Amino acid sequence: MKIQDVIRRLWLGVVLIVAASSILLMSDSSQRKSGHALPRVALFQHSSQSALDEGVQGILTGLAEHGFIDGKTISVQRFNAENDIGTANAIARQITSGGFDLVITSSTISMQVVANANRAGKTKHVFGIVTDPFNAGVGISRENPLDHPKYMTGIGSLVPPEIAFAMAKKMFPALKTVGLVWNPSESNSVAFTTAARAAVPRMGINLLEANAESSSSVQEAAASLVARGAEALWISGDVTVLVAAESVVKAATKGHIPVFSSIPPNVKHGTLFDVGANYFEIGRETGDLAAKVLNGTDPATIPVVNLVPEEVAVNSLALAGLRDPWKIPPELLQSAQIVIDAQGLHDRTKPAAVAALSPGRTYKMGVVYFAPEEGADLVLKALFETLAQEGFVEGKNLEVKRSHAQGDFTNIPALLQNYDSQQMDLIVTLTTPCLTGACAIVKHTPVVFTYVTDPIAAGAGKTLADHLPRVTGVGSFPPMEDTIAMIQKLVPGVKSVGTLYNSSEANSRKVVSVARDMFTKRGIKLEEVTVTGSSEIFQAAQVLTHRNIQVMWVGGDNTVLQGFDAVAKAARDAKLPLIINDPEFTDRGALACVGLGWYQAGAAAGKLASRVLRGEDPTGIPFEEVAVKKVVLNQNVAKTLGITFPPDVLKEATQ
Repeated sequence: MKIQDVIRRLWLGVVLIVAASSILLMSDSSQRKSGHALPRVALFQHSSQSALDEGVQGILTGLAEHGFIDGKTISVQRFNAENDIGTANAIARQITSGGFDLVITSSTISMQVVANANRAGKTKHVFGIVTDPFNAGVGISRENPLDHPKYMTGIGSLVPPEIAFAMAKKMFPALKTVGLVWNPSESNSVAFTTAARAAVPRMGINLLEANAESSSSVQEAAASLVARGAEALWISGDVTVLVAAESVVKAATKGHIPVFSSIPPNVKHGTLFDVGANYFEIGRETGDLAAKVLNGTDPATIPVVNLVPEEVAVNSLALAGLRDPWKIPPELLQSAQIVIDAQGLHDRTKPAAVAALSPGRTYKMGVVYFAPEEGADLVLKALFETLAQEGFVEGKNLEVKRSHAQGDFTNIPALLQNYDSQQMDLIVTLTTPCLTGACAIVKHTPVVFTYVTDPIAAGAGKTLADHLPRVTGVGSFPPMEDTIAMIQKLVPGVKSVGTLYNSSEANSRKVVSVARDMFTKRGIKLEEVTVTGSSEIFQAAQVLTHRNIQVMWVGGDNTVLQGFDAVAKAARDAKLPLIINDPEFTDRGALACVGLGWYQAGAAAGKLASRVLRGEDPTGIPFEEVAVKKVVLNQNVAKTLGITFPPDVLKEATQ
């Protein structure tokens, strides 16, 4: 393991432990002040991974169906060890010390560390999303489901591996060799591997194995299996490997072989198919069990059972580039609950009808943006107007907290961490830097983004449908073809255009990269100057004006827009036309703008935010691309520069 990884893990562990302690103290304080105490529930998962996330959502749903609603009838504190065993043990000790009425765990490892910390039985414990609780070493008998620690009960969900292998044989009957990466220290993984070893020889399949003790070593282990002749790779219920599922897919893709798994919905990470348990439904049943315990049922009287509601997910896009003739049977495409194809993700597990608003409930939403400016203001106006149309009215049933980073990237993480710890229903981010921060930092709260150039470049996903869990939103790429055409119309024969941007902004790097190629194809040189902060903008703009450019162009760089007046002054002093992509800034010194109507992007985000607030999982909502072209001209600047707008340009102008 690299020293940077070690430092990061230690730092994360300290942060999580301190955060857990702070949450407990604040919760104790608030309950003392209120004069009454709601039943306190700790909800603990081992990592941020799709199956565990869906299980947790199911748990909360199951509790709510029995009237146990966070903040009203119970107080739920959520904990996540982020795949770090040291942090997991620290959290387990904290939440079993007697401060909670019930602990609910999601994952085998979380169940084990809580069971070990809770040997004195101070806290009642319900577990779910556990592969094989009988083999987990916590005192649960396979032969007698009622023979378990009296303070503990829960649900197991061991999926027979032969189901996945049988489906693989249907898709490729000649399949002979399958590779498996697994961590021998995980009892759940041992259960899967043992079952697979017993089952696959009867199918004429040889199981190749490689061990990985950490997620960082998964890709190397997977690559070794490809080199040894694996015709496909299988992902079991191993948490170490599931966290790094994309690394397995990456290794397989290089070898032109598919990946399949027993843990839906890994198709979103590139597997060919998944056949396993519906973890939302298992979570729901776990929540139902927890509700019984909260209502007074003795855990000692509840048997531990194995529950596997089946779910099948298929990704037809994963067939591309395979060396062998794998085929998905048409009947499987029709019966699968989740299908990914060229049109996007189709999730039949989600209800088609729009859920009704909960009467009397106040929804909580946080908004994080880079800095106040005209474009952001317009997006927010559209966002809240659309939410109101959808029934979410600020001050009535919608509580909103707003924060901006004051134009400083270093402020973004703290803002996001603050909102993520407040158990909000939704976080809305504006601008690419805030989206990038949310992708890395927000672990518990759904995120809807807007006012973003390219969410894929920002790290939010691979495609519009294959994206990070809990995140969805609206991207709006500027019309670069039309921008360059406008420059050529206003400055005939133009040969050199200058731009300045902050190279640390993913949106700016992508826009400039696209523009660079387009300018080159038209025989126009793009002169570039980069900045790291708004204090450098005026000097950088002056440098740019001395490079024999004929036009200055500014894309949607957040840093540069914060110092836009300085750019306009430099262009004005040099008597250069300034062309931009943000309409709201045109009257501050630009000659023309070929940009986007940001109101439409904000309104589209409002629609998505409404769906998420009503309970829809953002994981299954594809990103939207909303780019309504808007041309704005500045006659005063044109007169100063002695430029006359051509008739076709005037006709195209929207303002």
